Amino acid sequence: MRIFYNRHSYKIAPFITLVSVAHLAVDAACAFLLLSLLGFYNNPLLALLLYNGVAFALQAPLGWVIDKWFNPKLAAILGLVCVAGSFLFFGSLYVALMLFSVGNALYHVGAGSLVLSLPDKKATFSGIYVAPGAMGLAIGTSLAASGAHLPLILFPIVLLVLCGLVYGVGMPNFIRIKQVSTGVKVNLGWLLFLLILLVLVTISIRSLVGLSMDYPWKQDQWLVYGLLAAVVGGKVVGGIVADKFGLLKTGVLSLLLSTVLLSFCATVPVLAIPGAFLFNFSMPVTLIAVLNLLPAYRGLSFGLTTVALYLGALPVLLGRNDWIYNPLMGFALILLSTITLFIALRFTKKTTI
Repeated sequence: MRIFYNRHSYKIAPFITLVSVAHLAVDAACAFLLLSLLGFYNNPLLALLLYNGVAFALQAPLGWVIDKWFNPKLAAILGLVCVAGSFLFFGSLYVALMLFSVGNALYHVGAGSLVLSLPDKKATFSGIYVAPGAMGLAIGTSLAASGAHLPLILFPIVLLVLCGLVYGVGMPNFIRIKQVSTGVKVNLGWLLFLLILLVLVTISIRSLVGLSMDYPWKQDQWLVYGLLAAVVGGKVVGGIVADKFGLLKTGVLSLLLSTVLLSFCATVPVLAIPGAFLFNFSMPVTLIAVLNLLPAYRGLSFGLTTVALYLGALPVLLGRNDWIYNPLMGFALILLSTITLFIALRFTKKTTI
């Protein structure tokens, strides 16, 4: 059995398939547990904030630790074990909450760091890796709503099997780079910080708008399946297109095209679903944009994007997003995210990874 980081010990197809399927399973398990337990917490809002804060915001410091010394494969394995183990504490609410929240963060950033270590087609493989998360959330939510008890047994078994597979399957090299050019035209610390901030603003807006979109036709089950397919497919296709035509063209044009479709045509499924498809093109684009600015920090790059997602989701979690339902406001926000992404990518056109 080949383990860890021999350069020739892995093949891309088994690796990316495994980490993507495990991503789906982790998100499904976490959504199922969180929603199944939510009614038992004295303060459900606090539980939601804690879960999202730990699962998303913790990925940045964990990513930095991985970049410095921690083994990303071990982080992913520990994440799977934590999520599986949290089912043993179904009656201990906050113990379970902390376990699957930390496990979620460990798996995402551990496997994500390895995906970003692939030598080429980084946007493509990043999109493939991240995309199943939306499907996992949908599956976990549906199972929790059904009140089924079988997932309490099945999820830990599936997660532990995946844990064994992740342990045994060959992974890409994770070489720690001490110094590398960022591709920024003017080598100033403040400019680098500003460009990263602009990309993160784009991600936060995407998170806020994506979670706040009001589709009046969501009672139709088949249309919801179509929307889910658009979200998942948009991330995958967006990565493929970005690797072929470049981050700037893909990110900016897809956001511009989605602006009108989502802002003014949300009530028309035949237009809104393609809008959601194009809107999600920007996910792999923004991830690789941050990595281009911090090429020696794959874990931190991945973690910063999830922090931005959490910040964008905060108004939704707190129920303070009614103002976004105005189509003009949605249009303005997506347009703003397009502008910030364009400025950031304009100064980091050179691919340095």
